[in-house]
Amino acid sequence: MIAPWTRTLRVATRRSALATAQTELAARTIASAGEGMRGGAALDLPYELVPLSTEGDRRLDRPLDSFGGKGVFVKELEVALLEGRADLAVHSLKDMPAETLPEFRLAAALEREDPRDVFVSRGGAAGIPFRDLPAGARVGTGSVRRVVQLRELRPDLEYVPVRGNVQTRLSKLEGPDGLDGVVLAAAGLKRLGLLDRATGFFSPEEVVPASGQGILAVETLRDLPGELGFLPELLERANHRESLCRAVAEMAFLKALDAGCRFPVAAYAEFLPDAAPAAAPGSDAAPERRLGIRGVYWDETARRLVRAKAETAFDASAFAPGAPRGPLESKSAALGRELARLVRERL
Repeated sequence: MIAPWTRTLRVATRRSALATAQTELAARTIASAGEGMRGGAALDLPYELVPLSTEGDRRLDRPLDSFGGKGVFVKELEVALLEGRADLAVHSLKDMPAETLPEFRLAAALEREDPRDVFVSRGGAAGIPFRDLPAGARVGTGSVRRVVQLRELRPDLEYVPVRGNVQTRLSKLEGPDGLDGVVLAAAGLKRLGLLDRATGFFSPEEVVPASGQGILAVETLRDLPGELGFLPELLERANHRESLCRAVAEMAFLKALDAGCRFPVAAYAEFLPDAAPAAAPGSDAAPERRLGIRGVYWDETARRLVRAKAETAFDASAFAPGAPRGPLESKSAALGRELARLVRERL
């Protein structure tokens, strides 16, 4: 036993089936990260979920931008941290505001699941693909980000606002008056075991995913009580550095543009394969890893989507276990701000 632990680790989560499944996944990942910590001993870390109802889950009759935006999915979980009812909180990063409040810390980003959006038609996997829908077909989505991009692909379709959990959105396909299709996140469908319902995927080039989509974020208090002193080390072991870089870059883009869910704006970052030639034998050049980011922003005045891309290079050694993560976060944030600058130039 590494650190005397007198109670179960309490993990705050939203109550929905998807949030619960995601938080269970995150909690298992965190618990297993303790294996071999500090001299090879295993960490005896029992945990329990603290399910909470958020304002965003309760108020399904109104668009998010009409009563607070993304913060409505995280506020109750953060209050639980402040009041000592939970030790950490697990969020879908895409539901978090672009900037974390000073009392809290993004302690870890877990490895990203498939970030793409998917189309689910009335016939499921065997249904009509998005591009083959007849003109006037009704497609459901609660995201203005999706709507402005989907309209570029199919301006002849009707886009119907829908909110609610995954099962609720899928239920909109049922019955004689049901929608012809809905657009959802692949990550959520996969974590619920429903990805076989997908009719087709949108590539990130076709529809840029929501910033942070597919990434589970672990949030803690910035100043932890003494009994949780081992938690930062444990969460750093669970942290997936590549996903953290992508998360920081995408959220920095939103922050630089002062954008949230009420704006049709998104960024998607990915590490570029074989972007740089290997160093020649005997060369002193450090190997690099390059992170690219693409973004979209809806220019309401001109009624057009503004697109931009940027990239940056990291010393590959920065991803080694034990390397400080500060430089990774700093360079990733700078990349997101650079993308925002390029977008502003095009407005």
